[in-house]
Amino acid sequence: LRAGDDRAAMACHLKIDGEGKVKDWRFTRAIVRIHEVVAYEEAQARIDDGKAEPNLQNLWACWKALAHARKKRDPLELELPERRVKLDEQGRISEIAIRERLDAHRVVEDFMIAANVAAAKALEAKVAPVVYRVHETPSREKLVALKDYLATFGKSLALGQVITPGLFNRMLKDIGDEAEKALIMEAVLRSQTQAYYGPRNEGHFGLALGSYAHFTSPIRRYADLLVHRALVDAYNLEQPKPQGDIPATSGLSDRDRDDLGKVSDAISQAERRAMEAERETIDRYVAAWLSARVGEVFETRITGVQKFGFFATIVGLGGDGLVPVSTLGDERFHYDEKAHVLSGEDTGTTYSIGQFLRLRLAEANPLTGALKFELEQGGGRVEPRGRPVPLKKRGNHMVGQRGRPSNIRHQGRKKR
Repeated sequence: LRAGDDRAAMACHLKIDGEGKVKDWRFTRAIVRIHEVVAYEEAQARIDDGKAEPNLQNLWACWKALAHARKKRDPLELELPERRVKLDEQGRISEIAIRERLDAHRVVEDFMIAANVAAAKALEAKVAPVVYRVHETPSREKLVALKDYLATFGKSLALGQVITPGLFNRMLKDIGDEAEKALIMEAVLRSQTQAYYGPRNEGHFGLALGSYAHFTSPIRRYADLLVHRALVDAYNLEQPKPQGDIPATSGLSDRDRDDLGKVSDAISQAERRAMEAERETIDRYVAAWLSARVGEVFETRITGVQKFGFFATIVGLGGDGLVPVSTLGDERFHYDEKAHVLSGEDTGTTYSIGQFLRLRLAEANPLTGALKFELEQGGGRVEPRGRPVPLKKRGNHMVGQRGRPSNIRHQGRKKR
């Protein structure tokens, strides 16, 4: 979006009362002219400094009503840091930091949620096809695992009660110790199911909403585009047939209607691939940035524990790295699967999720995004993987040894 440019859009008009409840909505086509493009940080600064224009002040005032309704709804509140990679003009990494969470982000988020709910309910009112955004209640199997884990902290989770997001929020609110809170927050996150798209409404557990669809980002999410097309059909928002080799209508195609379940599954799978690609890309950037700092000691927090070692992330930076159990010293370590704890047989030293400790960066691989750490003092060292291959000059290039590796024997064809 650029200031002064006209853009075709689908507009959601909301009526919100003083308690933050959406009382009415309607959807129209619109031509939007952007008055000014304002970054989140700039908008927040104007509000904080009392220099905001009336339109921003009114937006914030309405948002406070929405935030009040959100608080009463009590959706799941997990403080999950988001990493941001900054590149310079040459495309080199200049900084990797945790993105600051501002009220400006919450303003946009809560208005988008309100529009998404309105879109789902508007289509339901017309008994029209809906691509829902579904987040189901945690499965009993995951809740049992969470219950067992909480028991190691002396906390209980009654499985006979109705499980709501507020139940988890109250549990986290009552924890004063930040390290313990981080531990239990990680466990609550692991207990959640993965959200997906589907034509059948199962509600959105995390947001504590009965009906939810994605409407606000049709440029980057195909699910939103399908919701727009369904709204075009349901509310007679079709435009005159365009000139040229363009489809005559902009509503749902017959194929989309007939195969909405298959289309939703394909979108969900593509979303998971995109999330994995984004996460792996960030990991590679972090590893590339840290590759020049191998040998330095960092303040870290343990994010996962397995029998072969534990994973830790650098505080304020991110990037999970493995500390192999073989580097923890000469003693034998036992793994408690329910408590997610490694315990030393002789010294009683324990490593558990959420624990803070200083670790030395031993390896950073930009190609895979993999990191390895070792203890700052004591313990063993991480063995470098593989031996450097000697290179020989051939023409204008340096080349390695050709042919079969020396440790692989040739299996010839046996005589009959």
